[in-house]
Amino acid sequence: MANFHVSQRGAYNLKYRDNFEAQSARHQELWTPTNPNGRIFMDVAENSLLHDEVADFISRKIKIEPNDHLTYGSGPRGSLRLKKAAASFLENSFKGRDPVKSEDILVFPGLAGAIDAVTWAICDEGEGVLVCLPMYNGFNVDIPTRTGAVVVEVPFHSVDGYSGLEDVFDPDTNRRALEAAMDHAKKNGVSIRALLISQPHNPLGRCYPQETLLEMAAFCGRNGIHLISDEIYAHSVFDNPALHHWPVFTSILALDISSHIDKSMVHVLYGASKDFCVNGLRLGLLYSRNAALLGAISTNCVFSWVPHIVQDIWASMLEDHEWRKTFFAKNQSIMANNYALVIKFFKEQDIGFFHMNAATFVWVDLRRYMLPRNMRSRDAYPMLQVTDPNVGLYLEREAKVIRICSRNGVMIKPGSAYKTEELGWFRVTFTLPEHVLLEGLRRIRKSLKEIEKLGGDSTRL
Repeated sequence: MANFHVSQRGAYNLKYRDNFEAQSARHQELWTPTNPNGRIFMDVAENSLLHDEVADFISRKIKIEPNDHLTYGSGPRGSLRLKKAAASFLENSFKGRDPVKSEDILVFPGLAGAIDAVTWAICDEGEGVLVCLPMYNGFNVDIPTRTGAVVVEVPFHSVDGYSGLEDVFDPDTNRRALEAAMDHAKKNGVSIRALLISQPHNPLGRCYPQETLLEMAAFCGRNGIHLISDEIYAHSVFDNPALHHWPVFTSILALDISSHIDKSMVHVLYGASKDFCVNGLRLGLLYSRNAALLGAISTNCVFSWVPHIVQDIWASMLEDHEWRKTFFAKNQSIMANNYALVIKFFKEQDIGFFHMNAATFVWVDLRRYMLPRNMRSRDAYPMLQVTDPNVGLYLEREAKVIRICSRNGVMIKPGSAYKTEELGWFRVTFTLPEHVLLEGLRRIRKSLKEIEKLGGDSTRL
């Protein structure tokens, strides 16, 4: 191999973490009615339901302000206008118990940058961040890539009494899972610096109950570690009749945590991508009442400086209360309709799923397709746990399911990407325009029929 004269850090990233080259190619393959051979990407958490409304808003509201947009403006920490609008939004929309000050907010080009910045500021190389399983796959990039910190997985299947995915949200189960993961990390010489959660949960698409959030805060307080709450799907929560018993979104900012943890150890992440249907604007923020943390990050903000005109697009959305209220309501209504279409489809195919009411995707149970036809019973599902000696075989079957779907022009995401403890689960995005969604489901049905004909023979999948 040629010597490219890069650092060891650079060489490691090139070999193990250069995952984005395919993104530009994917964009050229998008399915449209005029490009019937294109692919439908149901493996990415994008919400394109209201792109026209967003585009119309931007074209009407945004104009160049030379003093703000064509100069260095207020610097790399974030535009004063956006920080003021974001502070008001967090205080009111997230029902914060305390006033939210704009000086406690930093702006980043998306939450990946914010997570990287926080990790860099609180972790030295080799120190760990606890993340509960299954977990958002991006954390495995955001946490270790630049900082050298370690993602410490928090499994649940090994917790006494665990009976299914709903237990992932149970306060007592979380306490025991976190304590076990902390003990295991210590035995392996890994110092834990933080717990990072997704509220609402990605990929399970539900909100943690208040009791569980308080248990997490108490755990962090007892152990002197940071609690980082990624709340990017806060307003992507909709009505699901099957989950009327389930709690709606509660921000960690809305809870009285003072008896559990020092507020300076609690940090909230939020971004425009999901709730505002604008993944491409790359806007995220960190809210923290820890002056030392903000100061530690501040100097590095010069490397993640978001153009002020882009920041002011989001500021305009946050400032326009009536537009935002109407936009959120419409988005949630269409999400509920699309979700109903998706679960109707999976029920017709006799395929299970984990009911959800938050975020842009559904967790789909394709475990039976991982097994030979003569073994397709729930009694055989324990074979699919990642601790099984034959896990390599089931990973290959999972990969081949993805390949068959891809061959039929639709992409879904395998559970292994989210460190699922049991293979056979897949994350399927449903926040596409209805005609695109229906075509994607048709292609999934075609793919599953092909897999069914093969009967779980991994040599033929």
